[in-house]
Amino acid sequence: KVEHDCAPSRAIGYYAEVLLQLGPFAKAPIHATLRGVTNNDRDVGVDVLRSVTLPLMRRFGLDDSLDIKVAKRGALPGGGGEVHLSCPIVKQITPVNLADEGRVKRVRGVAYAMRLAPHVAN
Repeated sequence: KVEHDCAPSRAIGYYAEVLLQLGPFAKAPIHATLRGVTNNDRDVGVDVLRSVTLPLMRRFGLDDSLDIKVAKRGALPGGGGEVHLSCPIVKQITPVNLADEGRVKRVRGVAYAMRLAPHVAN
């Protein structure tokens, strides 16, 4: 279990990307809690990692214990967000053919508001 307070100049996704790339090849599964800014203009957001990167990594043979959970959102300047990341280990990855990407079935988005009254955000 790893806990890390991320620098406010970089988003949590900056640190989570490295853990997701190296985690499957570690000696033990990774369970990390990252605290800081969840989304900014400079780095990939945690929602992108959860909705794009994790499904792609599962195609390489990682099981369903690969997960990112956003416990709290955090914005600049103070941060305050908290993300729980779990990454299992694999002995061998399976090859993936991405030559035929298929049809676009749906387009989804994530909207969030922070430090606003609920009636303003809705």
